[in-house]
Amino acid sequence: MDLASYKSFTTSRHLTYSYFVGLPIEEQGVLEPPLPGVLFIHGFPTSSRVWKHQVKHFQECGFAVLAVDLLGFGSSSKPCNPEEYRASLICKDVIELLDHEGFGDGQVIAVGHDLLSSSGSTIVARLANFYPRRCCSYAFVADPYRPPRPKKTLQYTLWVTKRFAGYELCGHSLFYADPSSEKLINFHLDSFLSLIFASDPKLWCTDLAPVGALESWVRRDRTTELAKYVSPEDLQLWRSSLSEGGIAAALCYYKAFIQGLTGEDDQLIPIDKYRLEKPAFLATAKHDYVSPALLAIETMKNDCNNLTIREFYEGHWIMMASPAKLNEALYSWIMDHI
Repeated sequence: MDLASYKSFTTSRHLTYSYFVGLPIEEQGVLEPPLPGVLFIHGFPTSSRVWKHQVKHFQECGFAVLAVDLLGFGSSSKPCNPEEYRASLICKDVIELLDHEGFGDGQVIAVGHDLLSSSGSTIVARLANFYPRRCCSYAFVADPYRPPRPKKTLQYTLWVTKRFAGYELCGHSLFYADPSSEKLINFHLDSFLSLIFASDPKLWCTDLAPVGALESWVRRDRTTELAKYVSPEDLQLWRSSLSEGGIAAALCYYKAFIQGLTGEDDQLIPIDKYRLEKPAFLATAKHDYVSPALLAIETMKNDCNNLTIREFYEGHWIMMASPAKLNEALYSWIMDHI
């Protein structure tokens, strides 16, 4: 992703977003039917660069492409107040950015990755709930669409997922929201990133997801082999972003959830906006031990009217591990629904 193709935009909240723009909509010329834009939204703890294979592919296919660095990541603003990370506010920021780039109602497909906190798939989901006219369809990679749950607590989620999987699927969220996590991760950043991008995805069910496991891993400064699909350049980019004041901001997504801000946000959404009426796509990861494929599929089947599911024999990072297959699946789904 060429750095020259990155722009910055300051929202009405006076926060600045860095984002990649490929083939701006005004340069598409006359296409019948006109192609929609594709908006890529990353999750924790990466940046827009995690979508580099998809950006290249869809640019080459003639799509206008936007890939945003969310607040707390990349070169975007890094406020350290969890209030700033409410999904409703970030969605408003994204809508302002789309307006700025000239994308009107129904002219964008939103693609997200990562859940629980207000990032990636969660932002795509809330765009559907808060601004149902703005996107023509929605794609969720590894992590499914989940409707608003105003009364949901992390403790309940931990209990339910442990009954389902035999271990808590999101115990690491407690660590991320703990005041001690910032210093621990900064001091043991290589240990932390080696587990996030581990070559063996099964480590997540023993050393990341259960309550206390990630903190134990980091405190002992453990490391493991990195997945081959993570390039040294990408790893250094994310390492630099997090080490230069980024991890405190990025952790605010989890603090917002723990502090009940996510639930307060969900109360703003009318019940008749919970269900996805427009086309939805789910790419599940057979070896994702934080968002198991079976759970993701069942979750989305209950809340989507027009759902396409594709399964991948990968871990959490499908877009990096199987870029060609994901690109093909996404492209086929998009062309079937425009």
